[in-house]
Amino acid sequence: MISQLLALVSQGHDICSDSRTLAAGQIFFALKGDNFDGNTFAKAALERGAVAVVVDTLHSGLKADEPGVYKVVNALASLQELAHAHRMNWGGTLIGLTGSNGKTTAKELFRSVLSQSFNVHATDGNFNNHIGLPLTLLGLKKFHEVAVIEMGANHRGEIASLTAIAAPDIGYITNFGQAHLEGFGGVDGVIQGKIELYQWLTSHGKPSLVNDLDPLQMQHAGNNKLPSSKGVVCQSKDQGVHVTIGDARAQSHLVGDFHSGSLVASVNLGRYMGMADEAIAQGIEAYIPSNNRGQWLTTDSNRIFLDAYNANPSSMEASLLAVHALHPELPHVYIAGDIFEMGSHEKSAHQGMVNLMQTLDLKTVHLVGLAFSKTQAPPTMVKHDNTKDALVYLESNPVRGAMVWIKASRGMALEGLLEAL
Repeated sequence: MISQLLALVSQGHDICSDSRTLAAGQIFFALKGDNFDGNTFAKAALERGAVAVVVDTLHSGLKADEPGVYKVVNALASLQELAHAHRMNWGGTLIGLTGSNGKTTAKELFRSVLSQSFNVHATDGNFNNHIGLPLTLLGLKKFHEVAVIEMGANHRGEIASLTAIAAPDIGYITNFGQAHLEGFGGVDGVIQGKIELYQWLTSHGKPSLVNDLDPLQMQHAGNNKLPSSKGVVCQSKDQGVHVTIGDARAQSHLVGDFHSGSLVASVNLGRYMGMADEAIAQGIEAYIPSNNRGQWLTTDSNRIFLDAYNANPSSMEASLLAVHALHPELPHVYIAGDIFEMGSHEKSAHQGMVNLMQTLDLKTVHLVGLAFSKTQAPPTMVKHDNTKDALVYLESNPVRGAMVWIKASRGMALEGLLEAL
């Protein structure tokens, strides 16, 4: 059955898992979620022109022997199996990456660099989990020469499963940090979960891109490491990290020394793929962060560093320290929102950020969210229970002529504050 579906994919039929966006000629996979069951939409998908529907339960009079109906034990497992088979039939080079912080930044940086010389397919948005990754792989076309695949996880075992599906030719872990501690059970659990990528690469004789300035990375990456920082120098500047690549120079748009690891990795990846240093430099300069991820914005009133797509204690501290050193000629305003998925570490994580801000003697701080509202903070730090309350306050107390830093987990939606800034 997988071979029949693989033949359809090879003929150019795309995959769809949302019947609302189905186009004629697509293959519909009836996936299930907490509040929906795709099996109930399979018959309608056929009627709307799906070339095939993959179901694990028959609904609405659908019969297993109807043309185009593929009855399986588990539709999600079949999607993953099909994705792996399609990936193995594809002839290009696949880079798999994960990490606690900066996965998407590294992925977009790799995409930008490699696109200078290759036709690149890469993960879009947050399609980095047990559903999104297979869908990304099934988007591989014959003309793609390289794929950059992001893998996310919030508990141990996930990276092992995703790596087995993607079968990367090269792997990269950005770092080990305090992300998803609720699911991983602590930093050691994070490390053990992330190195599942290194373990797969080692067992399959595949190389790893490794930040050789990180002793934990060096310890866990195995023996098959690609050369790292030889001839590459990173220097942090106001406008971003400047990279020297042999005789080539690149001014990146990434703010903070903590990006140096991924910048060096992008250089070594490009070199491994046979690219010239000048082309790599062009790719680094071409990548401009967007979508609330380390994004620079200039309004009529302020210079804003918007880093509100996601957060964990490690990334929040690194981002804060980076911006703290910038634009000393401007007054600084710091807006920190709650960090999610901390579990039993929630109280200490948020108090730790407040303590850091006190140590840095920050003059203007806004703490947004219920977790931050429970911290012991000096009265100079203004607390807001939610983003709406913070917006009302900022509209009544305008910020003008300042360098504004905004960082929080995605669920806080702190980009909503921009209208007041």
